Amino acid sequence: MTMLAAVVATVLCVITSVLILDHRHEERTARRLGRLYAANLELAHRFAHRDAPEAIDLENVPAMQLAAVAGQVVSASPRMRGQPRMATFLPPRRSAATDRLQCDVPGFPHRCVLVAAMWVPAAGGDLIAYSALPAPPWYVSEALVAELAAGSAILLIVMIVGTYWIVGRTLRPVEVMAAGVAAGDPGHRVPVPAHHDEIRYLATVVNDTLEQQESALRRERRFAAEASHDLRTPIAGARLRLEEALMDPAAVDWPSLAKDLLNDVERQQAIAEDILTLARLDAERSSQRERTDLADLVRSELRRRLPGRVPVHTDLRPGVFVECERVLLGRLLTNLVNNAQRHAATAVTVAVRAEDGTAVLAVMDDGTGIASEHREIVFERFARLPESRVLDPKGTGLGLPICREIAHAHQGSLTIEDSAQGACLVLRMPRAG
Repeated sequence: MTMLAAVVATVLCVITSVLILDHRHEERTARRLGRLYAANLELAHRFAHRDAPEAIDLENVPAMQLAAVAGQVVSASPRMRGQPRMATFLPPRRSAATDRLQCDVPGFPHRCVLVAAMWVPAAGGDLIAYSALPAPPWYVSEALVAELAAGSAILLIVMIVGTYWIVGRTLRPVEVMAAGVAAGDPGHRVPVPAHHDEIRYLATVVNDTLEQQESALRRERRFAAEASHDLRTPIAGARLRLEEALMDPAAVDWPSLAKDLLNDVERQQAIAEDILTLARLDAERSSQRERTDLADLVRSELRRRLPGRVPVHTDLRPGVFVECERVLLGRLLTNLVNNAQRHAATAVTVAVRAEDGTAVLAVMDDGTGIASEHREIVFERFARLPESRVLDPKGTGLGLPICREIAHAHQGSLTIEDSAQGACLVLRMPRAG
């Protein structure tokens, strides 16, 4: 920023200096031309209809000549005496005067001068009055160039120092934020400036990001601890059985032992598959979705199911379309129906309807229901209520968390709502147009 400001300031100083020099050059040129025309007018008044003298003496303009149209010099100032005609151009008759910039004029070798010409009506015929002054240089004067250079240098120094100080002061909170983030401590929060500007907004966003990171880290640590605990239990049980069997192989009922070990392996496999599903849902948000009638999807999934412990009734409204991944939504429906059948007393009901532009899928059972204080706990990973452990000893505690992740992947929500009897799990998703 400081370098950019220095470059911009330098360009502006150069442009400003050029404009000032050009203006002063034109101003000085105009003043010298005014002196030349004034001198020519004085000659015209002095010698109008009179004989021209041999010498011209005007203090303001030392280089002057009166020349005939044929070219011979009739009169001249002391400096131009004996010099040939200083210019050959003639002023137009109508305007009676003109001027030009000429170089290497007699009396001014290797220099450029301003020459003004004017008609003078003398007694012996019209003469031409020529007067000349050195042309001002493009830089006008060395003193002016020095003043502009000094002023530009002072301005550049002030601009560079001021920009460096202002930018440094402005970005100092950003350096503090960067240092805090680079420390790698998710619990750290960056200070939020008091003034309301972009830096404050950045600090707020950084703190929100750190909060999300800390929450995600806590969630992942808890998930890892719970997953390791649930995986360790069947592994420890299997190892204990094998160690006891090896101590007295002859007294072991090997078919029964193999069956128990198979149950343990199946539980580990179920946990591993659910963990893999959650990991994929956390890492990926696939866009391979299709417009689907929610009622048709529910019918298709229910036709594939084997008869459960209790029947499944349906109340499906057609024409409720959603953009979804059919495989994931089918997995969600299967998990909800399985859960409902485990807890239902006599029946499960699956309903599809539309509410205010939202597609609703509700799975209800007529069991004992879920207490209001437990309605969020059941969506935590590996969380299992005592009733669930009794009804489904082989469960992983990941079924409902997977369902909620699938709902979030579809910009929807999965909640437990009040019902007259039993539990009512409701999925709400945006309707497709």
